[in-house]
Amino acid sequence: MTDEKQSELLTQILEPATAKTAQLPRLPPSANVDDFCAGQGQILGMIAANAPLGEILKRLVLLIEAQSPGMLCSVLLLSEDGDHVKHGAAPSLPEDYVKAVDGAPIGPKHGSCGTAMYRGEPVVVTDIFTNPLWEDYRELAAGSDLRACWSTPILSGRGKVLGSFAMYYHEPRTPTGDEAGLTDVATRIAGLAIEHQLAREILARTQAQLAQSTYAANTNKAVASAAQELRQQLEAIVNNAGECLELLNEDPPDIVRLRETLKQISGDGRRAHEAITPLQPSK
Repeated sequence: MTDEKQSELLTQILEPATAKTAQLPRLPPSANVDDFCAGQGQILGMIAANAPLGEILKRLVLLIEAQSPGMLCSVLLLSEDGDHVKHGAAPSLPEDYVKAVDGAPIGPKHGSCGTAMYRGEPVVVTDIFTNPLWEDYRELAAGSDLRACWSTPILSGRGKVLGSFAMYYHEPRTPTGDEAGLTDVATRIAGLAIEHQLAREILARTQAQLAQSTYAANTNKAVASAAQELRQQLEAIVNNAGECLELLNEDPPDIVRLRETLKQISGDGRRAHEAITPLQPSK
């Protein structure tokens, strides 16, 4: 696929998303709608420019956090095996907490994010210290002063779970409804960014496989050509060797003819070696 076609395809994907995010559900009263929309546009531009996924997700998380003071956000990705979470972006969460969560399994009782990915639906935990979903992660959360976590799956256009977007607070807290618009924007844009990255990885693998196939085809042609030339040289060597034996049986041997025939054998042997040398693996 050419860069021009890729750009056209990405534009077709992003333009509807931009239109949707411009008509947001209600945002927190402190949010500046113009700045928020401009921030979304910048992130969509990063996606179109093939910026690294980690940078895109970090910018997205910071944009969402800026709309609601006291909120800490994160994006986790679903691993290739579909059974674990991977770090995506969490610039405001403690580093120890981020490292501990990275690689954790998903499941029916794995905090807010692991459970949300497992269920494929939002998980709202208003108090981490009392909710059974956090039983195995309670000490980790307490060490990072985290008391509430609401997590929403990030879905592909076909409804496949790609990851999760989470909102954390330092105190027990229940959603007011103002967070819905932020969550919608975050999951939509994160989904676009992740799918775009996956598409680029698939394209890169396809191009690598094509290049490998082309190399193999060219190598096979070279091998066939070398084999044909080698066969001809070996036939000439065998024929000349037979003539040498006949000359040696003469009494006296024709030294001049014998010398010329041996020279031909030497030349054919050198050409046979040259034919197979390019095919030998380099050390």
